[in-house]
Amino acid sequence: MKPKYFALIMLLLMLIILATEKQGRDGSNSLELNVTSLRYFLESQYVPEAGLLRAAVKSYPDNETIYIANDNLLASRALVALNSSLGERILRNLEANYSGGWNGKVDVLFGRRITGVYCSKILFINRTYSRKFGAEFEIKYELTDTSCPMDDWREYADLSVYMALNKILSGKRQEAVEVYEGLLSLWDGKGFRDKAFDGTYQTYKCALFAYLHRALDRPEQGKAVYTSCQRIVSQLQMENGGISTGYKFEGEKIVPVGDTNTETTSFVVLAFLSELPEKYHT
Repeated sequence: MKPKYFALIMLLLMLIILATEKQGRDGSNSLELNVTSLRYFLESQYVPEAGLLRAAVKSYPDNETIYIANDNLLASRALVALNSSLGERILRNLEANYSGGWNGKVDVLFGRRITGVYCSKILFINRTYSRKFGAEFEIKYELTDTSCPMDDWREYADLSVYMALNKILSGKRQEAVEVYEGLLSLWDGKGFRDKAFDGTYQTYKCALFAYLHRALDRPEQGKAVYTSCQRIVSQLQMENGGISTGYKFEGEKIVPVGDTNTETTSFVVLAFLSELPEKYHT
């Protein structure tokens, strides 16, 4: 084979590999994420002294805070989905030292039923100094406060997803579909404008919708919203590989708002690049 033809073939192969990586595992042309960069970002958040990931990059105090849940509970599974050995290491740490990292809320993403949705409370665990980051980190655990039920959960996009998934796990699929339809009513064409909306759309709510959409085997009435969320999330991967926590629109342009953090990036990986939502079909 002539050298020039060999070089051309190798170039075409590289382009195909890059295109496949950017497309993601769900086979959709609307999702363009660099999977390698997602994995690198999450791994870069690792605090060796704690055996866990920090919450954020720049936003204080989250850039000096480690959350057992939601962050490390989500990130451990996200890293496993990204074929990173760090995921299993964090899982073992959570099992050995933090009761698995469960918090009675996002547990439902991993097939564990919850009793309802409640306000959150933050439990301080301890502090640890990291030579890697040159900073002292506070380790905290976000838990549910069962004395504070949120009866208005249908007015929040994220809580609606948790409750819909819980209904699937409870064998109430039709009720889950009804919650899903209510969730669609919160979509304003750009994002989820729910009770917590303050002018900035929250990226993780788009990801959670995508998770539920896949868990319900992609209902026809939500396909346009799912495609929109893919397109939006694809515009929110930053240079460091992480996903921006929020976004706004300037005309038709999507503008990232906020920091890149562990929680949002993990939600995106679990929703679009993991096989976990498919497990709700059985």
